[in-house]
Amino acid sequence: MPPRPTPTSRRVRSLAAPILALALLGACSAGTEPGPQTGEAAQADAPTPTMLESAPVAIAAAPPPECLSDGVAFADVGAAGSATKVAWAGAGERAVLFAPQVDGDVCQWADELVRLAGAGYLVATYDWGTSGEAGFQATLDLLRATGAQGVAFVGASAGGTLAAGLADDLGAVAVVALSPPATYGEVDARAEANQFAGPLQVFSSTDDPQVPAADSALVVRNDKTSIVTEVSGTAHGIEFMAPDGYHADHVRSTIDEALTQGFGEG
Repeated sequence: MPPRPTPTSRRVRSLAAPILALALLGACSAGTEPGPQTGEAAQADAPTPTMLESAPVAIAAAPPPECLSDGVAFADVGAAGSATKVAWAGAGERAVLFAPQVDGDVCQWADELVRLAGAGYLVATYDWGTSGEAGFQATLDLLRATGAQGVAFVGASAGGTLAAGLADDLGAVAVVALSPPATYGEVDARAEANQFAGPLQVFSSTDDPQVPAADSALVVRNDKTSIVTEVSGTAHGIEFMAPDGYHADHVRSTIDEALTQGFGEG
């Protein structure tokens, strides 16, 4: 896998996020519902995560990586020994789950976490760890325990395969996948093997050295709400979101459009 790009905004963290994670283990306090914001304003005013009165999933506070901004919580989710490191922000019933590439971590989607939390979503991502699929499920469990009623899936590379391949079984409202292999392990994301009928957007590169564009195209259905965007170059997965990437803004607008459609706001 190519090295992950460095997030655009790295700020010195206060003790706020570790305290927020610890709060999940005990007393409750209400999370703030963010208003619609985007860009730098969203990053400056990142909302605090929703607190849980009692955790229906096992959560243990963990030291956050420097890539996470203030207002983003970070914790080990799941049973000891097999827990997934999860970062989340925002509040509300509309949620977005970002799946990283193989061996990727929460830093891959850190900027999108803050951007979409500022736009009014509850958002989470995770470290791939020993099992990307187990981490995906743990993160989804956390989102639903925190108040999510509908969840959209966004993923890069094999994370995109999980997003598309698990969308039907796990009840996603929309999917965006960047360079997804048609299959990964036991997860089959091919359109012919799935019944998911919601908005589905796939990005691929003509000269992707890891996943051929033709392979990613197998994920897309043949209807107007399922679209593959093939661009020139070698960008793969999370590289589409590189700060200096040519396609980053296009991908962000596509994610926003898919969310609008998936949550029935358009």
